[in-house]
Amino acid sequence: MKKVKVFAPGSIGNVGSGFDVFGLALDGLGDILEVKESSNGKLNILKIEGDDGISTDPDKNIVTVGAKALLKEVGSDQGYDFIIKKGVLSGSGLGSSGSSATAGVFAINELLGNPYTREELLPFAAIGEKVASFIPHYDNVAPSMLGGFTVVRSDDPLEILQVDIPENLHLALVRPNVMIKTKEAKKMLGETMLISNAVHQFGNIAGLIIGMHRNDIPLIGRSVEDKLAEPVRSKLIPNYNIAKEAALNSGAAGFNISGSGPAMFAICDGKVVTENVIEALREVYQDDEKANYYISKSDLLGTRRID
Repeated sequence: MKKVKVFAPGSIGNVGSGFDVFGLALDGLGDILEVKESSNGKLNILKIEGDDGISTDPDKNIVTVGAKALLKEVGSDQGYDFIIKKGVLSGSGLGSSGSSATAGVFAINELLGNPYTREELLPFAAIGEKVASFIPHYDNVAPSMLGGFTVVRSDDPLEILQVDIPENLHLALVRPNVMIKTKEAKKMLGETMLISNAVHQFGNIAGLIIGMHRNDIPLIGRSVEDKLAEPVRSKLIPNYNIAKEAALNSGAAGFNISGSGPAMFAICDGKVVTENVIEALREVYQDDEKANYYISKSDLLGTRRID
């Protein structure tokens, strides 16, 4: 195999209460990556479409950093050319870095003849993800790679669990025209939190998992409440509290920040409710001409070849 084309879905990190633990892959929103062998023994980023703020330096680009780590592990000095088509903007809160990192290692693994499983590729993707944050983390790369709803039970040793999702669970998403970098958002969080908040958070984490198993969308919605990141990060998002109230009043079961933001998501039971929530959010951000709105379910396939 000399070339490959792959799709890696975007994702919601944290999913409210599961800070750096829960992740949810998004249907119809993600990155496309084309990779082919080159003869110069280097990793070359030929073109980036859809996001002007991304470096073409292979030592700084998330796609190639993870790919380079994988090639080093297998002892390959083969060169590759990359064309990156970003469907998820960097700094959007919709798993842009996770989809880039995942696409890079998945594509190279395909070209190498699939020496690694999807799960075994995750540490290499996390090395790429580290470019966008302080440390490797898996709440975006795991759902992007594996699809569906994922749980990082442990990162040392790495153990990723997958949880079934209710068929009727829909997501209404809005991304206002604000950029929030993961590194900066993480700096805002303290190293400790009140015991009372921790207890509340643990209850929501359990409630979210039970809600998934029971197909109980109202319980899932109540359980995305977050006492750790939401109170701090919501201050960076224009009209956050107004948007949350509008979504809940329009039928959403729950509402929170996607990853570090500024994107936000609403948990909805069915497409009709989701459409009503989107209309309510449009009213809130009607003066933001560059705001984006999405209706999505969860992508259950994860990263895959599309050629």
